[in-house]
Amino acid sequence: MKAQMAALFGFDCLDFPGLLDGLPVGVAVLDGQGRVQFLNRALEALTGFAREDAQGLPCRHVLRSRACVQDCPWARGEGEGLGAETDLINRHRRRISVRLTPVRLRDADGREVCRLDVIEDLTPLKEMENRLSLAAGPGQMVGRSQAMEKIQRLLPVIAQSDSPVLITGETGTGKDLLAEALHKASPRSREPFVRFSCGPMPEELLEAELFGRRGQDNDEGRQGRFQQANNGTLSLSEIADLPVQQQARLVRYLDEHTILPLGADKPLRVNVRLIASTNADPEALIRQGRLREDLFHRLSAVRLHLPPLRERGEDVSFLLQHFLGLYAARFKKDIAGFSQKALRLLSGYAFPGNVRELKNIVEFAAMVCTSDQIQPAHLPAHLPGVHEAAAAPARKTSRGNKA
Repeated sequence: MKAQMAALFGFDCLDFPGLLDGLPVGVAVLDGQGRVQFLNRALEALTGFAREDAQGLPCRHVLRSRACVQDCPWARGEGEGLGAETDLINRHRRRISVRLTPVRLRDADGREVCRLDVIEDLTPLKEMENRLSLAAGPGQMVGRSQAMEKIQRLLPVIAQSDSPVLITGETGTGKDLLAEALHKASPRSREPFVRFSCGPMPEELLEAELFGRRGQDNDEGRQGRFQQANNGTLSLSEIADLPVQQQARLVRYLDEHTILPLGADKPLRVNVRLIASTNADPEALIRQGRLREDLFHRLSAVRLHLPPLRERGEDVSFLLQHFLGLYAARFKKDIAGFSQKALRLLSGYAFPGNVRELKNIVEFAAMVCTSDQIQPAHLPAHLPGVHEAAAAPARKTSRGNKA
């Protein structure tokens, strides 16, 4: 190895380990059979192996990466110099996200001198992506309008209570996010948070999904959402879609804190905070016979309303920039903001799908954007005025050419 290094680099190979030790990424020097000849300091720290202990071992015993088992780059014999994201398990049994790049070192005649596995620790990047994701992820309410600031002030206080909560608001306003935010800010935050959509399904299946089913003979039965959420929070979306019989069972739970699993003859006590939501006016649902009045009165001890985005005009520009920062980082793009034309189009749009629709629009625009600004051409084609605004520069150029 020393003679080979000297022939390749033209200097005493004692300098080669020093050169590798100065690199900020991990490097393993391998022989033609994939055995470790040297680890630099960065890779020693990453794997927990000292270079003396690793010398002579197959690289898979040192790197202990998923790629070693599933898709070894050296066994594949192609893709040299192309990095691939994978992970490794270090000596302390910690899983670390890494980028592994295989490199062959050759002499002037093209003969292979040695192989390098270059290992870049992706942990700081993954942590940053997680923080960015959490900024608009589940349980995070985003907005600066007066209505949203009021909810954000009330949220920590309401979270400390075990009282049921009724959340109202149009589709896409963030009812699920508010429910999870209440859970995360509550003393139950370390316990389960369970979501359930009360959409149409056969009543017996719905009964089992919500309240569970008692086992018979060798059948272990089935846990319902209430059992799964025990000591935590159960969030029921579109509560008025529940049949009246199941609504009556919710009334019983709120009165007695017990449920009766399907096929059981004895009630089961559970400790669950109930948060219900609907995108319709509850009073109108009661008049239509779709929501039991007694259930409504028990749920609405605490009632929160999320206004539609069209009534939160000051939130639009804030949310556009917020989600653009999130998706530009996720797609690894340097996008400074929105062009004046794109901003005018978005500011004049009603967003019938509310915050969810705005978020999806920004995600699409950031995905297809190839410049440092979001232009009308990057916006979804269904938005009013997009085609005209995107075509305007082309028509102007055409007139200029004719001139």
